[in-house]
Amino acid sequence: MSCIIIDDEPHAIDELSELVEGTGKLELLQTFPDAKKAILYMQQVNHIDIVFSDIDMSVLNGIDAATVLNNYCHFLVYVTAYRDHAPEAFEARAAGYLLKPVNYITFNKKIEELDLKYQDIIKLRKDDQDFLFIKGGQKCSYIKIRYSNIVYIEALLNYIMIYTTTGHEITYIGLKAMEDMLRGRDIFFRINKSIIISVNYLERVDGNIARMSTGNNYQVGEKYKSVFLEYLKKHTLRS
Repeated sequence: MSCIIIDDEPHAIDELSELVEGTGKLELLQTFPDAKKAILYMQQVNHIDIVFSDIDMSVLNGIDAATVLNNYCHFLVYVTAYRDHAPEAFEARAAGYLLKPVNYITFNKKIEELDLKYQDIIKLRKDDQDFLFIKGGQKCSYIKIRYSNIVYIEALLNYIMIYTTTGHEITYIGLKAMEDMLRGRDIFFRINKSIIISVNYLERVDGNIARMSTGNNYQVGEKYKSVFLEYLKKHTLRS
């Protein structure tokens, strides 16, 4: 499971990072000294499995940030030195409340619990339908498209063009709305402000250029580059 840590105390980040590394079930993507910076990052990557967050922070406290954080993660886990925030934490739909200093046994017990829930989420996702319907050009017209057939999606003004293995279809929604619909399907990546690609049809990457098996080449934007490269590194064969 991917995770980030938010805490305004560097030593707390170091201690929690060691616990994360020791589980064997977590991948720490980033750490942040305040919730605002974390939110900006999450808005770029769209999803993190677990957010570990302190509560008492000067810029934006963890409770106030919860509404936004919960939109971008499966599990929000508070790690705090104070017991009296527990009612607020669970009202904020927190999946856990760990008291500092967190010991190895307590931390791993919580991760085991979250891992079981995560496996259920993955199973439901696999069991979900492998298609979507988009509105066609005619009134009451709907077109079925299989996710596995989508090659790339291009934004054109106030509509999008969905290119598939059999042709292309146009529908009048924004690229952001389509990106939200694809969230959780890890074969799709938005690589710049106008293009979402399916890595099923990605042939190679040369520098900042994504080359598709269809012959199309696209520039990878700076805003989307770090997340895309992390995915490539994760799936790169190593010696």
